[in-house]
Amino acid sequence: MSVATAGTAQAQPEFDVRGRAHFDAAFVDADQNPELGSGSLLRRGRLGVTGDLTDDWDFLAEYDFAGGSATANDVRLRRSLGPGRLIIGQVKVPMGLNELASSNNITFIERSAPSNLVVDSRRLGLSYHMSQGPVTLQSMVYTKAINQSTNGNDPVGVAGRVVFNPVNEGGNVVHLGLSAAVEDLGTNGSIRLRERPESRPANGVRVIDTGSISNVSSTAKLGLELAYQAGPFSAEAEYLNVNLDRDGVGSPSFGGYHVQASYVLTGESRSYSGGVFGGISPSGSNGAWEVAARYSSADLDDSGIVGGGMDNVTLGVNYYVSSNLRFMGNLIFSDVTDGRFGDENVNIFLMRVAYSF
Repeated sequence: MSVATAGTAQAQPEFDVRGRAHFDAAFVDADQNPELGSGSLLRRGRLGVTGDLTDDWDFLAEYDFAGGSATANDVRLRRSLGPGRLIIGQVKVPMGLNELASSNNITFIERSAPSNLVVDSRRLGLSYHMSQGPVTLQSMVYTKAINQSTNGNDPVGVAGRVVFNPVNEGGNVVHLGLSAAVEDLGTNGSIRLRERPESRPANGVRVIDTGSISNVSSTAKLGLELAYQAGPFSAEAEYLNVNLDRDGVGSPSFGGYHVQASYVLTGESRSYSGGVFGGISPSGSNGAWEVAARYSSADLDDSGIVGGGMDNVTLGVNYYVSSNLRFMGNLIFSDVTDGRFGDENVNIFLMRVAYSF
Protein backbone atom coordinates (compact mmCIF):
# COMPACT_ATOMS: atom_id res chain seq x y z
CA MET A 1 0.00 0.00 0.00
CA SER A 2 1.57 3.30 -1.10
CA VAL A 3 0.66 6.90 -0.39
CA ALA A 4 2.25 9.61 -2.53
CA THR A 5 2.88 12.97 -0.89
CA ALA A 6 4.25 16.28 -2.01
CA GLY A 7 7.85 17.03 -1.03
CA THR A 8 10.65 19.47 -1.59
CA ALA A 9 13.70 17.22 -1.30
CA GLN A 10 12.46 14.95 -4.09
CA ALA A 11 9.45 14.68 -6.38
CA GLN A 12 6.52 12.60 -5.16
CA PRO A 13 8.06 10.49 -2.39
CA GLU A 14 6.10 7.34 -1.52
CA PHE A 15 5.20 6.07 1.93
CA ASP A 16 4.28 2.39 2.19
CA VAL A 17 2.22 0.68 4.88
CA ARG A 18 3.42 -2.83 5.71
CA GLY A 19 2.38 -5.54 8.11
CA ARG A 20 2.23 -9.20 8.95
CA ALA A 21 -0.03 -11.55 10.90
CA HIS A 22 1.17 -14.99 12.02
CA PHE A 23 -1.39 -17.20 13.75
CA ASP A 24 -0.13 -20.41 15.41
CA ALA A 25 -1.80 -23.48 16.89
CA ALA A 26 -0.02 -26.33 18.67
CA PHE A 27 -1.09 -29.82 19.72
CA VAL A 28 1.28 -31.10 22.40
CA ASP A 29 2.00 -34.59 23.72
CA ALA A 30 3.96 -34.19 26.97
CA ASP A 31 2.50 -36.56 29.55
CA GLN A 32 5.31 -36.05 32.05
CA ASN A 33 4.94 -32.26 31.98
CA PRO A 34 1.42 -30.96 32.68
CA GLU A 35 2.60 -27.36 32.19
CA LEU A 36 3.10 -28.01 28.48
CA GLY A 37 -0.31 -27.96 26.85
CA SER A 38 -1.95 -27.44 23.50
CA GLY A 39 -3.02 -23.96 22.53
CA SER A 40 -3.06 -21.18 19.98
CA LEU A 41 -1.88 -17.59 19.76
CA LEU A 42 -1.27 -14.63 17.51
CA ARG A 43 2.49 -15.01 17.22
CA ARG A 44 3.02 -11.73 15.37
CA GLY A 45 0.72 -8.84 14.56
CA ARG A 46 2.90 -6.13 13.10
CA LEU A 47 2.10 -2.85 11.43
CA GLY A 48 4.59 -0.34 10.10
CA VAL A 49 5.28 2.56 7.78
CA THR A 50 8.29 2.90 5.51
CA GLY A 51 9.25 5.56 3.01
CA ASP A 52 11.80 7.92 1.51
CA LEU A 53 12.57 11.19 3.24
CA THR A 54 15.06 12.44 0.62
CA ASP A 55 17.01 10.91 -2.24
CA ASP A 56 19.51 9.57 0.32
CA TRP A 57 17.46 9.00 3.48
CA ASP A 58 14.67 6.50 4.12
CA PHE A 59 12.91 5.33 7.28
CA LEU A 60 11.02 2.42 8.79
CA ALA A 61 8.86 2.34 11.92
CA GLU A 62 7.25 -1.01 12.72
CA TYR A 63 5.52 -2.17 15.90
CA ASP A 64 4.15 -5.52 17.03
CA PHE A 65 0.72 -5.60 18.69
CA ALA A 66 0.48 -9.38 19.23
CA GLY A 67 1.10 -9.16 22.98
CA GLY A 68 -1.72 -6.70 23.59
CA SER A 69 0.53 -3.63 23.63
CA ALA A 70 2.76 -1.93 21.09
CA THR A 71 6.33 -3.26 21.07
CA ALA A 72 8.96 -1.63 18.87
CA ASN A 73 10.54 -3.80 16.20
CA ASP A 74 12.51 -2.03 13.47
CA VAL A 75 12.55 1.71 14.11
CA ARG A 76 15.32 3.30 12.09
CA LEU A 77 16.66 5.91 9.70
CA ARG A 78 18.90 4.77 6.85
CA ARG A 79 21.20 6.70 4.53
CA SER A 80 23.23 5.70 1.49
CA LEU A 81 26.87 6.32 2.36
CA GLY A 82 29.79 5.28 0.18
CA PRO A 83 29.47 1.66 -0.96
CA GLY A 84 26.91 0.83 1.72
CA ARG A 85 24.25 2.14 4.06
CA LEU A 86 24.40 3.82 7.45
CA ILE A 87 21.57 2.81 9.79
CA ILE A 88 20.53 4.69 12.93
CA GLY A 89 17.96 3.25 15.33
CA GLN A 90 16.69 -0.15 16.42
CA VAL A 91 17.44 -3.00 14.03
CA LYS A 92 18.66 -6.58 14.23
CA VAL A 93 22.17 -7.15 15.54
CA PRO A 94 24.18 -8.53 12.57
CA MET A 95 24.64 -12.08 13.75
CA GLY A 96 23.28 -15.43 12.63
CA LEU A 97 21.93 -16.63 9.29
CA ASN A 98 18.74 -17.98 10.86
CA GLU A 99 18.06 -14.84 12.90
CA LEU A 100 18.65 -12.35 10.09
CA ALA A 101 16.16 -14.03 7.77
CA SER A 102 12.72 -12.43 8.04
CA SER A 103 10.07 -14.35 9.95
CA ASN A 104 8.05 -14.09 6.74
CA ASN A 105 10.68 -16.21 4.99
CA ILE A 106 12.12 -18.71 7.50
CA THR A 107 11.70 -22.34 6.48
CA PHE A 108 10.30 -23.52 9.82
CA ILE A 109 7.67 -21.93 12.04
CA GLU A 110 10.21 -21.04 14.72
CA ARG A 111 13.92 -20.38 14.43
CA SER A 112 16.25 -22.98 15.92
CA ALA A 113 16.73 -23.14 19.70
CA PRO A 114 20.44 -22.16 19.56
CA SER A 115 19.58 -19.10 17.47
CA ASN A 116 16.96 -17.97 19.98
CA LEU A 117 19.28 -18.61 22.92
CA VAL A 118 22.44 -16.91 21.71
CA VAL A 119 21.53 -14.17 19.24
CA ASP A 120 20.15 -10.82 20.35
CA SER A 121 17.37 -9.86 18.00
CA ARG A 122 16.94 -6.08 17.87
CA ARG A 123 18.96 -3.42 19.67
CA LEU A 124 19.24 0.35 19.51
CA GLY A 125 22.44 1.52 17.85
CA LEU A 126 24.46 2.58 14.83
CA SER A 127 25.06 0.16 11.94
CA TYR A 128 26.83 0.07 8.61
CA HIS A 129 26.11 -2.56 5.96
CA MET A 130 27.76 -2.99 2.57
CA SER A 131 27.99 -5.60 -0.19
CA GLN A 132 30.71 -5.65 -2.83
CA GLY A 133 30.60 -8.54 -5.27
CA PRO A 134 30.63 -11.81 -3.31
CA VAL A 135 31.43 -10.12 0.04
CA THR A 136 28.95 -8.67 2.54
CA LEU A 137 30.15 -6.76 5.62
CA GLN A 138 27.88 -5.72 8.49
CA SER A 139 28.83 -3.93 11.71
CA MET A 140 26.96 -2.40 14.64
CA VAL A 141 27.58 -0.56 17.89
CA TYR A 142 24.56 -0.98 20.14
CA THR A 143 22.98 -0.70 23.56
CA LYS A 144 19.67 -1.98 24.97
CA ALA A 145 16.44 -2.43 23.02
CA ILE A 146 13.83 0.34 23.07
CA ASN A 147 11.43 -1.59 25.30
CA GLN A 148 14.15 -3.19 27.46
CA SER A 149 14.43 -2.33 31.15
CA THR A 150 18.00 -2.31 32.49
CA ASN A 151 17.62 -0.37 35.77
CA GLY A 152 19.92 2.34 34.47
CA ASN A 153 22.78 -0.08 33.77
CA ASP A 154 22.65 0.02 29.98
CA PRO A 155 24.86 -2.46 28.10
CA VAL A 156 27.25 -1.46 25.32
CA GLY A 157 28.08 -3.91 22.55
CA VAL A 158 29.78 -4.19 19.19
CA ALA A 159 29.03 -6.82 16.55
CA GLY A 160 30.31 -7.69 13.11
CA ARG A 161 29.47 -10.16 10.37
CA VAL A 162 31.27 -11.08 7.17
CA VAL A 163 29.76 -13.22 4.42
CA PHE A 164 31.43 -14.69 1.36
CA ASN A 165 29.16 -16.09 -1.35
CA PRO A 166 31.28 -17.15 -4.35
CA VAL A 167 28.18 -18.53 -6.10
CA ASN A 168 24.93 -16.59 -6.41
CA GLU A 169 23.40 -17.12 -9.82
CA GLY A 170 20.31 -18.75 -11.27
CA GLY A 171 19.01 -20.07 -7.96
CA ASN A 172 22.39 -21.55 -7.01
CA VAL A 173 24.06 -20.20 -3.86
CA VAL A 174 27.15 -20.99 -1.80
CA HIS A 175 27.25 -19.05 1.48
CA LEU A 176 29.99 -18.87 4.13
CA GLY A 177 29.50 -16.59 7.13
CA LEU A 178 31.28 -15.58 10.32
CA SER A 179 29.89 -13.28 13.01
CA ALA A 180 31.00 -12.14 16.45
CA ALA A 181 29.72 -9.83 19.18
CA VAL A 182 31.14 -8.52 22.46
CA GLU A 183 28.93 -6.80 25.03
CA ASP A 184 29.81 -5.03 28.29
CA LEU A 185 27.01 -5.47 30.82
CA GLY A 186 28.40 -2.93 33.29
CA THR A 187 28.44 -3.46 37.05
CA ASN A 188 26.34 -6.18 38.69
CA GLY A 189 25.38 -7.58 35.31
CA SER A 190 23.22 -10.67 35.06
CA ILE A 191 21.93 -12.86 32.27
CA ARG A 192 19.42 -15.68 31.90
CA LEU A 193 19.31 -18.17 29.04
CA ARG A 194 16.20 -20.28 28.52
CA GLU A 195 14.30 -21.75 25.61
CA ARG A 196 11.11 -23.46 24.51
CA PRO A 197 10.92 -26.66 22.41
CA GLU A 198 10.78 -24.51 19.23
CA SER A 199 7.08 -23.81 19.72
CA ARG A 200 5.32 -20.83 21.32
CA PRO A 201 1.66 -21.83 21.84
CA ALA A 202 2.52 -24.58 24.37
CA ASN A 203 1.84 -22.19 27.27
CA GLY A 204 5.12 -20.45 26.50
CA VAL A 205 6.95 -22.86 28.83
CA ARG A 206 10.75 -22.88 28.66
CA VAL A 207 12.03 -26.39 29.21
CA ILE A 208 15.74 -25.55 29.54
CA ASP A 209 16.78 -22.67 31.77
CA THR A 210 20.02 -21.51 33.40
CA GLY A 211 18.17 -19.33 35.87
CA SER A 212 19.58 -15.88 36.58
CA ILE A 213 23.39 -15.89 36.34
CA SER A 214 24.88 -13.07 38.41
CA ASN A 215 28.23 -11.24 38.35
CA VAL A 216 28.44 -11.27 34.55
CA SER A 217 30.65 -8.40 33.40
CA SER A 218 30.58 -9.15 29.67
CA THR A 219 29.58 -11.64 26.99
CA ALA A 220 31.39 -12.80 23.85
CA LYS A 221 29.47 -14.48 21.04
CA LEU A 222 30.56 -16.38 17.95
CA GLY A 223 28.58 -17.62 14.98
CA LEU A 224 29.58 -19.81 12.02
CA GLU A 225 27.32 -20.18 8.97
CA LEU A 226 27.30 -22.50 5.96
CA ALA A 227 24.57 -22.67 3.33
CA TYR A 228 24.12 -24.22 -0.10
CA GLN A 229 21.32 -23.94 -2.62
CA ALA A 230 20.94 -25.70 -5.96
CA GLY A 231 17.64 -24.68 -7.51
CA PRO A 232 14.80 -26.10 -5.39
CA PHE A 233 17.17 -27.80 -2.92
CA SER A 234 18.73 -25.86 -0.06
CA ALA A 235 20.69 -26.77 3.06
CA GLU A 236 22.26 -24.82 5.89
CA ALA A 237 24.24 -25.37 9.06
CA GLU A 238 24.92 -22.90 11.85
CA TYR A 239 26.94 -23.01 15.07
CA LEU A 240 26.43 -20.41 17.83
CA ASN A 241 28.20 -19.94 21.15
CA VAL A 242 28.15 -17.41 23.99
CA ASN A 243 30.85 -17.11 26.64
CA LEU A 244 30.08 -15.30 29.91
CA ASP A 245 32.85 -13.45 31.75
CA ARG A 246 31.94 -13.64 35.44
CA ASP A 247 33.78 -11.63 38.06
CA GLY A 248 35.88 -14.06 40.10
CA VAL A 249 33.60 -17.02 39.38
CA GLY A 250 34.61 -18.50 36.02
CA SER A 251 33.53 -18.24 32.42
CA PRO A 252 30.75 -20.65 31.43
CA SER A 253 30.07 -21.22 27.75
CA PHE A 254 26.72 -22.16 26.21
CA GLY A 255 25.38 -22.68 22.72
CA GLY A 256 24.52 -25.20 20.07
CA TYR A 257 23.97 -25.78 16.40
CA HIS A 258 21.41 -26.73 13.80
CA VAL A 259 21.44 -28.37 10.38
CA GLN A 260 18.53 -28.29 7.98
CA ALA A 261 17.54 -29.07 4.42
CA SER A 262 14.51 -28.34 2.28
CA TYR A 263 13.21 -29.10 -1.19
CA VAL A 264 10.60 -27.16 -3.15
CA LEU A 265 8.51 -29.79 -4.92
CA THR A 266 7.21 -27.31 -7.49
CA GLY A 267 10.71 -26.23 -8.54
CA GLU A 268 11.07 -22.70 -7.16
CA SER A 269 14.21 -21.38 -5.43
CA ARG A 270 14.65 -19.05 -2.48
CA SER A 271 15.83 -15.55 -3.23
CA TYR A 272 19.20 -14.49 -1.81
CA SER A 273 20.73 -11.04 -1.37
CA GLY A 274 23.08 -9.27 1.01
CA GLY A 275 24.03 -12.41 2.91
CA VAL A 276 20.43 -13.34 3.75
CA PHE A 277 17.95 -15.78 2.21
CA GLY A 278 14.55 -14.45 1.21
CA GLY A 279 11.30 -16.23 0.54
CA ILE A 280 9.69 -18.32 -2.17
CA SER A 281 7.44 -16.81 -4.82
CA PRO A 282 5.23 -19.41 -6.52
CA SER A 283 5.74 -19.53 -10.28
CA GLY A 284 2.28 -20.91 -11.02
CA SER A 285 -1.31 -20.21 -10.05
CA ASN A 286 -1.49 -23.37 -7.92
CA GLY A 287 1.13 -22.16 -5.46
CA ALA A 288 4.33 -23.85 -4.29
CA TRP A 289 4.98 -26.82 -2.00
CA GLU A 290 8.07 -27.32 0.17
CA VAL A 291 9.21 -30.13 2.46
CA ALA A 292 11.94 -29.65 5.07
CA ALA A 293 13.79 -31.31 7.94
CA ARG A 294 15.92 -29.86 10.75
CA TYR A 295 18.00 -31.10 13.65
CA SER A 296 19.01 -28.71 16.44
CA SER A 297 20.96 -29.15 19.65
CA ALA A 298 21.31 -26.70 22.54
CA ASP A 299 23.42 -27.10 25.68
CA LEU A 300 23.05 -24.98 28.84
CA ASP A 301 25.31 -27.04 31.11
CA ASP A 302 28.77 -25.68 31.98
CA SER A 303 30.94 -24.58 34.92
CA GLY A 304 28.53 -25.83 37.56
CA ILE A 305 25.46 -24.32 35.89
CA VAL A 306 22.90 -26.98 34.96
CA GLY A 307 20.36 -25.43 32.63
CA GLY A 308 19.73 -28.59 30.65
CA GLY A 309 20.15 -29.77 27.11
CA MET A 310 17.67 -30.10 24.27
CA ASP A 311 17.79 -31.99 20.96
CA ASN A 312 15.01 -31.35 18.47
CA VAL A 313 14.05 -33.04 15.21
CA THR A 314 11.55 -31.09 13.11
CA LEU A 315 9.77 -32.18 9.93
CA GLY A 316 8.00 -29.46 7.97
CA VAL A 317 5.61 -28.91 5.08
CA ASN A 318 4.91 -25.45 3.64
CA TYR A 319 2.29 -24.44 1.10
CA TYR A 320 2.83 -21.03 -0.51
CA VAL A 321 -0.44 -19.70 -1.90
CA SER A 322 1.45 -16.58 -3.00
CA SER A 323 4.51 -14.65 -1.89
CA ASN A 324 2.28 -13.05 0.79
CA LEU A 325 0.29 -16.02 2.12
CA ARG A 326 1.47 -19.44 3.27
CA PHE A 327 0.33 -22.35 5.42
CA MET A 328 2.95 -24.19 7.50
CA GLY A 329 3.00 -27.45 9.42
CA ASN A 330 5.79 -28.68 11.70
CA LEU A 331 6.10 -31.98 13.56
CA ILE A 332 8.60 -31.52 16.42
CA PHE A 333 10.23 -34.28 18.46
CA SER A 334 12.04 -32.76 21.43
CA ASP A 335 14.35 -34.66 23.79
CA VAL A 336 15.19 -32.71 26.96
CA THR A 337 17.89 -33.72 29.46
CA ASP A 338 18.28 -32.17 32.94
CA GLY A 339 15.77 -29.46 32.07
CA ARG A 340 13.45 -27.50 34.33
CA PHE A 341 11.23 -30.55 34.65
CA GLY A 342 13.97 -33.18 34.49
CA ASP A 343 14.33 -35.52 31.53
CA GLU A 344 11.38 -35.48 29.17
CA ASN A 345 10.25 -36.15 25.63
CA VAL A 346 7.87 -33.66 24.03
CA ASN A 347 6.06 -34.18 20.73
CA ILE A 348 4.37 -31.20 19.09
CA PHE A 349 2.32 -30.69 15.94
CA LEU A 350 2.58 -26.97 15.19
CA MET A 351 0.67 -25.07 12.50
CA ARG A 352 0.82 -21.52 11.20
CA VAL A 353 -1.12 -19.29 8.85
CA ALA A 354 1.15 -16.42 7.79
CA TYR A 355 0.10 -13.34 5.83
CA SER A 356 2.16 -10.26 5.02
CA PHE A 357 1.70 -7.13 2.95
